[in-house]
Amino acid sequence: MERIALNAKLTPEQVRAALAMRNDVVEEVHARVTGSAQELNYSITVRDRVAMAAGTSVATVNRAYRPDARHLVRPQVLHAIEREAYRLGYKPDPVAQARRTSHSSVVAICPEMRHLANPYHTALIRALSEAVTERGLTPVITPIPAEWQLPDIAQSSITGLVILWEGERTDQQVAALRAAGREAVLIGYHDNLPSVAPDWTDAYEQLTHRALDQSYTTLHLGYFTERRWSASARLEGVARALQTRSQQPRIRLWIEPDFDVQRASDCLEAHDMTGAAQLLRELSRTPGSLERRPRLDLNGIIEELCVDLRAHGPDERTALLGYSDVVIRRLMQQLSQSGHQVHLGEDLGLAGHDNLEPMLNDINPVLTTIDYSLADMADRAMITTGQPRSFQRVPTQVIVRESL
Repeated sequence: MERIALNAKLTPEQVRAALAMRNDVVEEVHARVTGSAQELNYSITVRDRVAMAAGTSVATVNRAYRPDARHLVRPQVLHAIEREAYRLGYKPDPVAQARRTSHSSVVAICPEMRHLANPYHTALIRALSEAVTERGLTPVITPIPAEWQLPDIAQSSITGLVILWEGERTDQQVAALRAAGREAVLIGYHDNLPSVAPDWTDAYEQLTHRALDQSYTTLHLGYFTERRWSASARLEGVARALQTRSQQPRIRLWIEPDFDVQRASDCLEAHDMTGAAQLLRELSRTPGSLERRPRLDLNGIIEELCVDLRAHGPDERTALLGYSDVVIRRLMQQLSQSGHQVHLGEDLGLAGHDNLEPMLNDINPVLTTIDYSLADMADRAMITTGQPRSFQRVPTQVIVRESL
């Protein structure tokens, strides 16, 4: 402070008042203090300002926010620090605190990088951040690029909890976090990790009944990916509905080129999804039901679905049940732009999931979809921490609209 005062040709008291952001300091003095600090290559932080305003040192401010040293600060000084910190909007850096102690309040929220362009995932990230904050913890959003397994912060000691999304790299991520001694929770399902996911089974059972009640002759269930909760629970819901119906529609399911039906059905049975396992075996014996296709990105899926729908016969009525609202909306847009004549809710039935449309204020909701509370899912994600084999199912509700 003395060097800044000398360089700015001000008194130390003037510099202290300027750094404390007092209302009685004229703008010229603020400018001279800032300019002097820049000339001396000194970075003025909010923590410096809190120290000046409270009449103490930066070291004392640091001690005030360290659980193991807070008792060393006199009560009246502690009160002054907290009062000025509130006035100046100062909060200690949780990462720096974690480095100094063995306790961390940092929760690393790690979506895939591609999720950031999806309005549903951004809404979920916000709900998770709010749930973390409500518990007095600090959310740090650290997206995972396609070529990375995990961001560095996820395996660092400064992070107390990691929130992951279920995906192709989940097993490798779980192994890496265990090796680093980091606690994690998964949006999705994993045998050895606390997990939380929507209860797709009941919802897809209801959607299947609705599609059959509307006399759809073909149910297109999208991709089935082995050991993926959403795909497995969806197939189980469809299987339960079909077991109670005399009307048996044609079922179409896309699978990856190296998909092993026996292994996948055994895995389903091991997870008490016997209906899905039986249906998968039946489909493997039914020509044309299982279609081996390479994994596609969003644009590739839309293109394939458009080609598929254009090839339908005049009397074929298809209900597409296997994709999210984002995919279904893009499909509707592409069909409209291509001039393909589709009578929505008649020869083509569409049902998504995530109830995205109310999040978008510029469109009229028309999609039949599956709704659930993102806030509930975020809260359950925090509740499951510390319970390695805990799996929380978030209740779902089918929202019936024009498309199915």
